[in-house]
Amino acid sequence: MSLMSASTKILYPAFFAVCLFMTSVFAQELILSGVVRDQNTHQEIRSVNIFIKGSKTGTASDLTGRYRLRVNDASDDMIIIFRHIAYFHKEISLKDLKNASHVDLQPRVIPLRGVEIEGEGIGRPEIEKDLRQTVSMIEARNFEIRGFTDAGDLLRIDHSVQVDEGISGKKTISIRGGNPDDVVVLYNGVKLNNNFDNVYDFAMIDLENVERFEIIKGSNTAIYGPEAFSGVVNIVPKVEQDYTIRFQQRLGTYRSGNWGLHLFKKFDRLRGSYSLRRGGLERPFKDNRGQLKNTSFHHNVNLNYNFSEENNLSLMGVFPTLEYDRRENTDAGLVIGDESNKDQLYSVRYTGNLSFLKNIGVTVSYKNLVQEQFLEISNASDLGNNGIVNREIDDKAVHLNAEKSFDFGALELLFGYQFESAELDFLDDSDFNGPGEIKNAKLKRNHHGFVSIAKYHGEIGSDFLQTLDLSLSMRQDMIDDEQVNLVSQSGNSLSDVTNNWHDNTLKFSMNLSGYRSNLLVNGFLNFGKNIKFPTLFQQINSTNSDISLNPEKNTSLELGFTVSRDLGSGSAINGFQVEGSYFQNTFDDKIITFSDLTSFRTEFKSEPDVNISGFESKSSVFLFRKKVTVGLGLSRYFISDQDKAAFPFKSDFKLTLNLAIDHLGYSFQIHWFKEGEQVATLFFPDRSASESIRLDGYQNLDVHLSKTFEIRKMKLFVNASGRNLLDDENTELQGLALRDRRYYVTFGAQY
Repeated sequence: MSLMSASTKILYPAFFAVCLFMTSVFAQELILSGVVRDQNTHQEIRSVNIFIKGSKTGTASDLTGRYRLRVNDASDDMIIIFRHIAYFHKEISLKDLKNASHVDLQPRVIPLRGVEIEGEGIGRPEIEKDLRQTVSMIEARNFEIRGFTDAGDLLRIDHSVQVDEGISGKKTISIRGGNPDDVVVLYNGVKLNNNFDNVYDFAMIDLENVERFEIIKGSNTAIYGPEAFSGVVNIVPKVEQDYTIRFQQRLGTYRSGNWGLHLFKKFDRLRGSYSLRRGGLERPFKDNRGQLKNTSFHHNVNLNYNFSEENNLSLMGVFPTLEYDRRENTDAGLVIGDESNKDQLYSVRYTGNLSFLKNIGVTVSYKNLVQEQFLEISNASDLGNNGIVNREIDDKAVHLNAEKSFDFGALELLFGYQFESAELDFLDDSDFNGPGEIKNAKLKRNHHGFVSIAKYHGEIGSDFLQTLDLSLSMRQDMIDDEQVNLVSQSGNSLSDVTNNWHDNTLKFSMNLSGYRSNLLVNGFLNFGKNIKFPTLFQQINSTNSDISLNPEKNTSLELGFTVSRDLGSGSAINGFQVEGSYFQNTFDDKIITFSDLTSFRTEFKSEPDVNISGFESKSSVFLFRKKVTVGLGLSRYFISDQDKAAFPFKSDFKLTLNLAIDHLGYSFQIHWFKEGEQVATLFFPDRSASESIRLDGYQNLDVHLSKTFEIRKMKLFVNASGRNLLDDENTELQGLALRDRRYYVTFGAQY
């Protein structure tokens, strides 16, 4: 026998032995994959902990709810556990899971305590760094593909929020009966309020790029600066998407059309997205006297890079444009009006560790808002008010926000520094202005803010009352304002003006919480002072001698509670949640705003002492395995007749009723609301007279029905919405219907 044949006899058995061994190894290893969904909505659930019972082998679902679990030594009797803080955990045998393309989880009423949330992009909301307050969150799943035309339209569903809509389509919001300039608006933590009149137009927000709205109610915020007398709205954009490409189209009343194209791609640790949206509508004036045409254009760019689980860098660009064109035959003559708002926002944000510095956050942003307003009133010489209004505002600002946190177990500390350098070019060339009023000027503001927050978390040790949290904040703000290149309407140069302010505010919060099996109770108390500095617009408005340039001051007290009860899934009623709060606000040197009946002009007046108090409540009942949710919201504010002038067009009463039904991917929502009457004083352009405008209290109804279909990797969606279905065509503002019926259909696809 040759050496070759002998070697062959030895190698063949060895080869087959190795193959048999490898086959045995791989036969015992199994890779499970699928999608985790909400049992009712069929929406994917991110960050579900998935692990083998009795072992440390596990994984977590990604943004699209997909998971991939590697199982060694697989056997059919193994148990796989799916656990998430907001859902009942589920146990499935490996034998059954191998044949399941998706796993459905039933939502809980009370979040599961003691469960860590894993997965990329999971972090606590920004507002949790602030003092304990009344907070409302509106998640994307509650407004995606609905018939909401913009963010202002959406926020109206909250019982504490009132939307103020101007004739141009501009929408500002008020919280707890306050004014729009009492609300601080943030986009991913970057302040959006302009430096002219301290408001922001919510019609500029593209809902398709929003992950959620975080709403702080009350004036006890410390992190987000002064001026938030009635609340804060933080708009959190989407960092990750569950698609590569998405397109949607909305059609509806007033020949409205709105389409959007969205792109997203992930490259290892880098995520990038781009979105483009364009829309428009045409609204007729009463008796076909003319029309108002609105057009909008948005595009957003986001880049996000994760250096590690703790260190993250994000770059953001937001570019909305809103224009309106008005042509109307009025009793005062032919009115021709145009307005253009172009906003640019660039932001760079880093969170995590930097060398020896741990737990830091740094944000640098640049904002530019260009607003052009033109109005011409002709053929009205008999009224003495024909003429032209031409106003241009160019607002540029650089923001720096840096913060450092320390964690000492039961004690948490946060220190922050905020800086704003703003420059505003102002032109107001109007036939209605007096010779001594400002025609153009350059306005500058430098704002330094220092904030410190200390939070103590104490364990009580009781069987029911378990924790006591105490928070104390201190803030110092310094403002340097300068008015240069001042020119009056008569063409005379005026002397430069400077204003300097600095003030300190102190706030305190106490929170008590208890938990026992299926009952959760929270109660809190807030007390503090806040301050709001005169806007640049108020400073250059010299037509009213009643204006005080003293900073407005606010002293507030709030008591609140939340009770949640989980009754389990064995009965029709699965649980309920009740929350309520009572607040008192006292204002010193409150500046009251009076608006023009026809043009863009505004007047101011100061009141030394203004008070508002009220209570708010919200109750929710969860039925039929949380397929049905019924929510009731109530707000009641107490304002004296004398003080009502300080809050124009504000209702002192609002009641909301919401019904949501989610089943097998179908979603049906009903929103009913009732608001009290609204009163404001408006004046004519020549200031010869004023008029008290009263809008009667009203009620209305919105309905939304949507369905999502999945075809392999493609998702199709459609929605039908009816707005103001109870109809109220008689309520008008300057000949424009405010509460008439509107219908919308939205459809689209993503891959």
